Amino acid sequence: MTTNISRQLATGTLAIAASVTALSFAGTAPAQAMIMGTLSITGDATIDPWGTTDPMLTPLSVTTVNSATGQFQGVTAGNVSVPKSFSLTGDPNMMPMHMFDSPDSIANFISILVNQGPPTGPGAGTVIGSVTGSLAMGSFAGVPGASTTSYAVTGTMTFDEPNGFPDLLGTFNISFTRSENGGQVSQGYTLSLEKSSAIAKTPEPAAILGILAVAGVGAFARRKS
Repeated sequence: MTTNISRQLATGTLAIAASVTALSFAGTAPAQAMIMGTLSITGDATIDPWGTTDPMLTPLSVTTVNSATGQFQGVTAGNVSVPKSFSLTGDPNMMPMHMFDSPDSIANFISILVNQGPPTGPGAGTVIGSVTGSLAMGSFAGVPGASTTSYAVTGTMTFDEPNGFPDLLGTFNISFTRSENGGQVSQGYTLSLEKSSAIAKTPEPAAILGILAVAGVGAFARRKS
């Protein structure tokens, strides 16, 4: 009995600490926040050739998880949805480099099954990431038939956390490469995410109670009453 109560108290302490951290970071800029997790994935894609106005960039698969740390530790390619496709706005006019207008925002850009419990993560569930682009660049090197076209987009990200945990802020970078050589075309993308401890908005009291309940504090309180 004593052992069970001690375990529940320890779990409750972690949950309370997580709640205090959530409140303290609610007004903190992402630059001051801690890194809670990183994820990098690679996959196949369809990419419009250089010179296309408003090029379309379409991820087709998730083939490899290059790295997964913190809250994303243990994530495999099968746990990650294919990122949504999007287009850039602009006409490179066959110049070797061009700055495009990036997409303003893409809701539900990617979903990730996670399983890291407190204090590392929110527990088992699905994290949904929405993105807002801030910078988009493209470049071309070579000649028709033997060339490399590259696009890169960076911006901010909001992570919708499971189990009542508050949404977190972060950043993303996605790059696309289209290589042609002797009629053979190779196309792919790499997406890198970084999740911080900065809260997207101050959690409501009900959300904090949800965090405590997930961690087991509710069960402990019921037993004591």
